[in-house]
Amino acid sequence: MPARTLLGLFGLLGIAVVTACGGSTPKATKAKDVGPAVDERTAEKDAKGTLEEIYGTISRAKPDNLFSVVDEKLIVFGPRKGDALATRTDALVALAKFVDPKAKEHAQVRSSELVVVASPGGRSAWAFDVINVEGKPMAVVAIMSSEDDFFRLTAAALAHTPPMREIRAELKKDAIVPPGGSGLEKVAPEAEGAVERFKKGLLDQQQWGDDLGSRTEAIVIGPAIGEVTRGKKDIKKLWKKRVEAETRAATSGELTAETTADGQLAWVTAPVTRVEKDEPPLPLRVFAVFEKDGDGWKMIALHESLAIDEPGAGASFVKILPPSPKEPEPPPVVEETKKPDKKAEKKKKKKKKKKKKAEDDDE
Repeated sequence: MPARTLLGLFGLLGIAVVTACGGSTPKATKAKDVGPAVDERTAEKDAKGTLEEIYGTISRAKPDNLFSVVDEKLIVFGPRKGDALATRTDALVALAKFVDPKAKEHAQVRSSELVVVASPGGRSAWAFDVINVEGKPMAVVAIMSSEDDFFRLTAAALAHTPPMREIRAELKKDAIVPPGGSGLEKVAPEAEGAVERFKKGLLDQQQWGDDLGSRTEAIVIGPAIGEVTRGKKDIKKLWKKRVEAETRAATSGELTAETTADGQLAWVTAPVTRVEKDEPPLPLRVFAVFEKDGDGWKMIALHESLAIDEPGAGASFVKILPPSPKEPEPPPVVEETKKPDKKAEKKKKKKKKKKKKAEDDDE
């Protein structure tokens, strides 16, 4: 994809193409009063409209229109190794340099699998989509909040989804890296519970599977094209294979986590190295969406993504590996206690008595 088009896509999501050291770090978001509850179906429709308006912005090359649909403290990861963080101001400045409204042709963004799920109360929502830009598919997970009956994009993760054969070929060159690999060290206090659950699931993958397999709306997006799993039944099948393959992961960079303004959704992301039996280590970015569950959090969406960089760029990531699964301890050896043979004991005592009597007779 030409650089001009790729940068235009970043404009679609309100992203300035910078590394984690660029831009300013947003302050932690605190849960606050965001107004009365909204019907969830209405919320989903409104959140979908926000994303469709963003898609139209890039197709029409109207960067100024992003002010109303992109939050000032936007955080986005991907699709390349160095794409990590930007504010809305950074985004519009960068977008103005690469999207020319006077140009005759603009990159067209086409949605193919848009799914929007509102949180309880209808003041926040998460979305998944596969968008097509000049024939190349890209997976997108987005977080949106509404504080004034209007949804704005607050966070997103996006990545190209190449065929698995291409991923395997690039792995041999150590060219696979996590999108936004440099990351951003930022964990909102309100998201700490979700972070704890995220960390535990890196090694105990069954915990993630139990969360995802309990919700009809849950979704798992893999790094290769077509790897989208929805619904309880299919996710449980997927997770059975993952557990049998001894799938586990270790973080290879900074962890970032935030909550929506209403406190109903949390997202946690980090670059990781995933390993499984009989497969080479795979550098990824994991972006997980959690929904409030009583006093805790439960995962409802999982996006695993990768980027292809220069040969050797992924060498440092594949060196950071999770511990091997513990071998089950063998059962303790219990010595079998033989039951006393009463007949033998009786015979032995009788023999002793005869011997003693014989000795007495000799005396």
